[in-house]
Amino acid sequence: MTIRPSPREGASPASAIPFWRDVRVLGVLAQLAFVFFVAAALSWIGNNVAQGLQALGGAQFLCDDGTSSFRCAFNFMSSAASFDIGEKPIDYQTTDSYWRALTVGLLNTVKVSAIGIVLSTLLGLFTGVAVLSNNWLLSRLAAGYIDVIRNTPLLVQLFFLYFAVILQLPPLRESLQPAPGVFLSQRGIALPWPVLTASFLPWLAFVILGLIQFQLMVFLLGQRERQTGKLSNRWLWAPLTGVIIILIGWQLTISFNSNQALLVSRASRVAQAPNPASGLEALVAKRLGLPQLTPDALATLDEATRAEGALQVCVEKDSPSEPNLAAQLKSWNIPFKMTRFDRADQAGAAYAEGACDVLAGERTLVVAERAALENPDGHLLVSIQESPVVLSLPQLEGLNLVGGARLTPEFAALLFGLVIYTGAFIAEIVRAGIQSVARGQSEAARALGLTEGQRLRLVVLPQALRVIIPPLTSQYLNLTKNSSLAIAVAFPDLVAVTNTILNQSGRAVQVVVLVMLSYLVVSLAISALLNWYNRRVALVER
Repeated sequence: MTIRPSPREGASPASAIPFWRDVRVLGVLAQLAFVFFVAAALSWIGNNVAQGLQALGGAQFLCDDGTSSFRCAFNFMSSAASFDIGEKPIDYQTTDSYWRALTVGLLNTVKVSAIGIVLSTLLGLFTGVAVLSNNWLLSRLAAGYIDVIRNTPLLVQLFFLYFAVILQLPPLRESLQPAPGVFLSQRGIALPWPVLTASFLPWLAFVILGLIQFQLMVFLLGQRERQTGKLSNRWLWAPLTGVIIILIGWQLTISFNSNQALLVSRASRVAQAPNPASGLEALVAKRLGLPQLTPDALATLDEATRAEGALQVCVEKDSPSEPNLAAQLKSWNIPFKMTRFDRADQAGAAYAEGACDVLAGERTLVVAERAALENPDGHLLVSIQESPVVLSLPQLEGLNLVGGARLTPEFAALLFGLVIYTGAFIAEIVRAGIQSVARGQSEAARALGLTEGQRLRLVVLPQALRVIIPPLTSQYLNLTKNSSLAIAVAFPDLVAVTNTILNQSGRAVQVVVLVMLSYLVVSLAISALLNWYNRRVALVER
């Protein structure tokens, strides 16, 4: 008996399933439909842009020869910007081009983003660890901070920090001083700041040599520990030898450097003294009627008398000579008053007119100003020491603060807002990363006798980094893009500057393209750096 197969059993799979029910066919059709809709959307956007540009006319792509072409789309950026920028990390004038203005805005964005990333990482790391602390008060405060900040819009926080906190600080003359050299006022925050002098580069060679010595000692002493099985205190001797080399380099750099000099009159007899300190001290002490300039002797004089007899110094504004000489005069207990000029030749002209007792500056500039005097022989050069790094302290002079670094109210509000906001999200990422490490790792660390700090630093955090880094990258990118809210507090970032360029030039498409490309480049750079680090700390599977 022959069994005939049923038509269904003999049919091929393709003919047995209708195409409208075939998963493969439906998948292909869905992809084709998606491509069609994307192409249609792009076509609509492109057509809309083309119609808008056509309505605006050929002036959008005007070339230098008067013709109109797409290749001249960004020629307008070479025109004079004709507007000022409040905060300039590089030299900028209103006569500079739009390209220069765009660069200033981009650098402001990079500056606030870079500082914000560092500070928010530190804040998030501390808060993330604090949430898991056994200290009930500390953990509750950290958890409360995270909950409040994460559930409050960043824009509201920026408004609060700017209008309700910073602008409510006292006026400059009544500034708060929570620490020496720190001023908090309505004009922002003034902080001490290191200034690099011309002798920094020679000293940097000793710093590098000290770091090499540190690494070499760690390696050699570690190898000795492995061979002998005895501890050699490598984490004591390695840093100590490196610091000794750095300190020796500091002293040698000061001793053999003669880049800074003072120009004084021969009649003042400062140059005839054994050293600048004794010469200047004798000059001021004679004016004040004191035998010696000691703190106790100066305390007997009123402020007006000290100001009248103070050493008058002419110096170029924001030059390393200013903090370098100021630090030495303070150590010698010599009252002084700095008169700052925008250019060295202006300071030299004031000295020639007798407006000051000494002219301070780099030796080459002081020599040139001496040669320009009517009677060069009546004035002598006095060499003074120059430290590789000098700490510039802000001080109140008249109605302004001079010296140090100053955070404007706008920059401070934006920076603190970004740090506080992003730090809350990073804290949650750190907490999740720590909790992802198996509890047995911590138990093993305690069994080995490690302290809680060692357990966290040597065991938990290195393993938690593999979980922390990927979402941390997103938070860094969010902070950079959130900096575009700077326009809300009048900080001249990339968006604020390009908005002014757009309003003046009318080139909306070109300006928006430049903004997009700028943020894209910064974001890709951050992503590339974090992805590289993530690959380094990732587990290597066999």
